[in-house]
Amino acid sequence: MQRHRTGKKGQNRLDHGRGPRPPRWLILSAWEPELAFLKGAMAGLPASLRRRVTLASVGVGLVESAIGTTLLVAQHRPNILLLVGTAGLYPGKTTTIALDQVAIAAKMVLLPEVLPGKHVFLPAILPDRMRSDPALVQALRRKTHLPAADIACPLGITATKKAAGAAAKLSGCRLENLEAFAVARAAAVAKVPFAAVLGIANHVGPAGHAQWKKHAQAAAAAACQAVLAVLE
Repeated sequence: MQRHRTGKKGQNRLDHGRGPRPPRWLILSAWEPELAFLKGAMAGLPASLRRRVTLASVGVGLVESAIGTTLLVAQHRPNILLLVGTAGLYPGKTTTIALDQVAIAAKMVLLPEVLPGKHVFLPAILPDRMRSDPALVQALRRKTHLPAADIACPLGITATKKAAGAAAKLSGCRLENLEAFAVARAAAVAKVPFAAVLGIANHVGPAGHAQWKKHAQAAAAAACQAVLAVLE
């Protein structure tokens, strides 16, 4: 992926006003309600910054979010692309990441269906690993102090305890999200630095959907609040 541009002394383009041109931000979510907090807070930002920030939803799932991101990048030509939204937490592995916290995506892994045995595989020529822009992740972490985590991206939501454990083992990831890989792939093709900021809304497994319905709004708002802190 394209490296994030720097100015003198390695200064990052997130440091507004110090580079030759302030960046144009494209901030995306899978669906519109996940941007509600950020849309409400934008009114409090300077007009010069608001003109450089576009908020949009791209669609749910790998296919829809890839199409939506590609169209929006072509339309708005951003310098920075962020995905905000929610993620589920896989079982196992002691970690500092927990329900109701926010994490920055480090690596995205495209995950085939998880079934007992080898029922499916990805063709060798199919990209199945993506990384957020390292300089952008570093800048986000410096400004927000959020942890970074790897994210598995399956075609559908993992709904059983056994499958959740298998998905965590197969991918080596801590979190699950349906769109991050596709958005990262579209950003990479367009050579736009990308990162994802996701609120942890549920534990992946049989209780996941009920937890998500309870916590999704707050989790998405927390992710948006972290992005707002960077914009400010």
